[in-house]
Formats: sequence, structure tokens, C-alpha cells
Amino acid sequence: MAERDDQLTRTRSRTSGIEHDIGLEEPGSDADSRLHERAGALFSPARFLLALALSTVGLLAGGATVPIAGGLVGVLVGTFLVGLASERRPIAETGIAGAAVLGASTLFDYLVWTLVGVGLPIVAVGTAIGLAVGVLGGYLGSDLRDGLTREL
Repeated sequence: MAERDDQLTRTRSRTSGIEHDIGLEEPGSDADSRLHERAGALFSPARFLLALALSTVGLLAGGATVPIAGGLVGVLVGTFLVGLASERRPIAETGIAGAAVLGASTLFDYLVWTLVGVGLPIVAVGTAIGLAVGVLGGYLGSDLRDGLTREL
């Protein structure tokens, strides 16, 4: 019977080999600290601020040097660098940072149209493109880092 109870409270993930507790938690246990650890693994404010800063610098530098789509290239390079520097995949952070930077840039570019009421779809498309570019840059950077640091 003890083995059966243990089987009910623990399960083993076949893909990663990590055991996860799925049983009921006692009051005052480590549930809060584990929740903070998992949340920190999914989203890091420090990585987000780094991604936001590098995306902004990339947007300004790319827009000043490359005539067409320079801002997109700059955000891609900025989020790529964040992915290259991070140990964990910063997909959420770079995606949100890219969406915020390109969304704000599109909003300021079409501010009059947005105030009139017809520019909101344009801003939404700019934000969606920023999300896609940020996710792509973060993924490519972390993938390159993973490939460079993996043992042969």
C-alpha cells in the first residue's frame, strides 16, 4: 500500500527524467518557494529589462543606418544578443520586449492616425510583428549558444 501512495504522489516525466510532486501540499510547506522558482524560470524581469534596453538601442541604431526595415533588423539583433547571453531560453522576455518596442515605435509613427481612430489596426500589426521578431531573435540566439556550448 505504501508503494501505491508513493505512486499517486509522484510521477516521472518521460521526456526530461525530472520528478514532479503532484500530491496535496501541507500548509506552510515549500509550495510558495517552488512557485516562485517556476515563475522565475518562465519569466525573468532582469532579462526582460535587458531585452527591452537592447531592443530599443537596436531599433534606434537600425533605423538610423538601414533605410528600410532597419528597426526590425535592430530589434532582431538586440533580442538575438539577449538569447546568446542567457543560460535559459528567454523567449517570453524577448517576445514581450520586441512587441513593446515595435508597438510603441509604430504608435509614435502613426500617432495622428491612431488619435483619429484609423491607426489602431496598424499599431496592432506592428506589435504582432514585434512579438514575432522578438521571439525569433531570442530563439536563434539561445539556439546558437546551445550549439556552441554543447559537448561533442
